[in-house]
Amino acid sequence: MDWRHQAACRDHDPELRFSGRPYEQAAALAICRSCPVIGECRRFADEHNRINGYQLQGIWGGRRYGVK
Repeated sequence: MDWRHQAACRDHDPELRFSGRPYEQAAALAICRSCPVIGECRRFADEHNRINGYQLQGIWGGRRYGVK
């Protein structure tokens, strides 16, 4: 099974992960803290950022990528 099927954020509004609003970013980060696959998500984001050569956006694996 793909790790994304186990992600804590899978049943939440994806806009939380891509918002620039501090309270929505905080909510997304709180979801990440409870996620059983946070490490896999973080690794995916790090590899995706390097492999594709463009700025990754949003909250991935408990980190902010390209959001202020």
